[in-house]
Amino acid sequence: MDKQAIVYARFSPRPDASECDSITKQVERCQAYCDHKGYFIRHVHVDPNASGGTLERRGLRHALANLEKDWVLIVDRSDRLARDMLVSITIKQIIKEAGATIEYADGSPEEITPEGKLFQGILTLIAAYERDRIRLRTKLGLERKRRACQKISKIPPIGWEDDPVHIGSLRLNETEQDAIVYACRLKGEGKRSSFEIAELLNLSFGRSSCRGKPWNDRTVRRIIKRHMHWAYPLQLDLRPMHP
Repeated sequence: MDKQAIVYARFSPRPDASECDSITKQVERCQAYCDHKGYFIRHVHVDPNASGGTLERRGLRHALANLEKDWVLIVDRSDRLARDMLVSITIKQIIKEAGATIEYADGSPEEITPEGKLFQGILTLIAAYERDRIRLRTKLGLERKRRACQKISKIPPIGWEDDPVHIGSLRLNETEQDAIVYACRLKGEGKRSSFEIAELLNLSFGRSSCRGKPWNDRTVRRIIKRHMHWAYPLQLDLRPMHP
């Protein structure tokens, strides 16, 4: 009887994830691997827009839940399974407890020998390192854009608006900036709740002063968390240099 296999593929979050053929290519390589080994594929599970640094993946949960004794989980390569050492260890422990094994379509050594375990551990550490480098580059890039008052999202943050003269840049929204300072002062000087502060903002600035909508407690909590360090107890005429 052919060995029973489950194929799993993952692709990291990005704007064009739904349009990328990486998932398809991964599955095709895993299918070719199973054909070569004589494995019968029982299920194919994918996570087309999921980080390898977390266990919270719908496709992964289903793949692990469907594993049975003596079955094998087929993944294109180790970094498609996980980009975090703890996550990798946890997944492999679940596979072991199910009485199953894992194999990689790229030909990486199986984890049935000390050398294979060492090799896969090194690959997982490298994947985690690459993930951290990407995060750092992204963080530094966003910070450079913020300092240059450049847009980093489709909707400007509260307190800023699109600059009609310099396309792609932002300028201060005076009304929202004043509301931010007022909200932070109310929070710093009293024991008002976020809901009460939102109502005071609506009374002072109008019920359409927050992007054409009333201020609410959720928005108040967000702006206080982000702006309290500069908005209280400074004067109204002081403004942050970047969003």
